[in-house]
Amino acid sequence: MSPSPARISDFHQRISWCEIEQSAEFFIPLLQCCAKEDLNPQPEHPAWKNDLTSSACGLQGEGSAKLIAREPFVLCGIKLPELLMPIFSCDEVNFHEIFSDGHHCQKGNVIGTIEGSIRQILAIERTILNLIQRLSGVATKTAEFVKMLGQENVSLLDTRKTTPGLRILEKFATACGGAFNHRMGLFDRVLIKDNHLSAAGVKDGQSLVIFLKKVKERTQDKLVQVEIDELAQLEAAINGKVDAVLLDNFSPQEVAEAVQINNNRVVLEASGGINDKNILDYAKARPHFISTGAPVHSAKWIDIGLDWNN
Repeated sequence: MSPSPARISDFHQRISWCEIEQSAEFFIPLLQCCAKEDLNPQPEHPAWKNDLTSSACGLQGEGSAKLIAREPFVLCGIKLPELLMPIFSCDEVNFHEIFSDGHHCQKGNVIGTIEGSIRQILAIERTILNLIQRLSGVATKTAEFVKMLGQENVSLLDTRKTTPGLRILEKFATACGGAFNHRMGLFDRVLIKDNHLSAAGVKDGQSLVIFLKKVKERTQDKLVQVEIDELAQLEAAINGKVDAVLLDNFSPQEVAEAVQINNNRVVLEASGGINDKNILDYAKARPHFISTGAPVHSAKWIDIGLDWNN
């Protein structure tokens, strides 16, 4: 017996750049904040004209520069410059990507070029680098986790533990690194956590079964997942007809036992305190998925330079 292929595939989702562009309302305000904090734009003139240093240096004319990888990494965010330019009023600048998101770059690779107004390039430079360095760091850390899990044929899921305002971009970064995207927010998937159960007065296995069956009736064709924090709750969760169970803060040994008890009746996800030091132990227990926020909160920024062409 195995979980419904449809239920497994519900977890095999990765956000695409096309979806990012269609969801611009999520992060365009963030990009506008980037322009405000760096240039303090005023309505009466283009944002880039507030670059005091370039103005004081009397810089004029056109030039070009290149973005160079100073270390190996998985690229993410290479299409963001095109979205940033209108916000920074950089209408005399062109950006050309050389590699696509998800590409494994090597030290010394030129990942993109930028050309046009010198002052506009210098005004937008830092924000371009900040975003690509941050997102590429997340993608690179994710790829490390995915590689470790691949040894045991277990898939990686991301979480909602993201930088406020950056969620859609950081989830795109985990997808570029090879993970699958869990729910985007509270609006797109039912995940019943311990606080939901406590608030609903669920105190034992019988009340858990009754509660979960009612949730399934209310949600009809929606995927329903419940979080449990002890092995004794597993059979009740399965009897409650949920599609997936999240094993929260289980030890690798407890996850292995849960896998045996479950016998592929529902999708099992292990989560809680999982990092690069213990993830392989969890993978050897063979849940269907492992989720962790570590690729986001433990990722370092990637070293990418913008070098001027003389």
